[in-house]
Amino acid sequence: MVDDDPIVREIYRLALERRGYGVMVAADGIEALEMLTTAHPNFMFLDIRMPRMGGLEVLTRISGDPAMPHIPVVMLSNYGEPDLVAKTLSLGAKEYLIKVATDPLQLAAVVARWLGQPPSGPGEVEC
Repeated sequence: MVDDDPIVREIYRLALERRGYGVMVAADGIEALEMLTTAHPNFMFLDIRMPRMGGLEVLTRISGDPAMPHIPVVMLSNYGEPDLVAKTLSLGAKEYLIKVATDPLQLAAVVARWLGQPPSGPGEVEC
């Protein structure tokens, strides 16, 4: 979970952990990329606008670097401009969710769908 808002990170982390997912969090893109040098999550929720390095740059680096783990990335942002959504999808994001329209309890179903898991009881997976 990569998001600069600590309250949002905590809400989403708790919602995913209650469904059995292990969750790592990063406050910005630089922290996320640093984590990827040692951790190998199975999935990533990625915000767009963050300090130091935003989601577009992270997505570009992940998709353009063969040394990076191949992680399904779903964008999770309050910004839903069509051009921005199209750009992230063209860079390899699997999906684009708008935070205000997404119940935190829905996040586990999103993870399960992209990892090919049953919608309930997914087990321990790093996000």
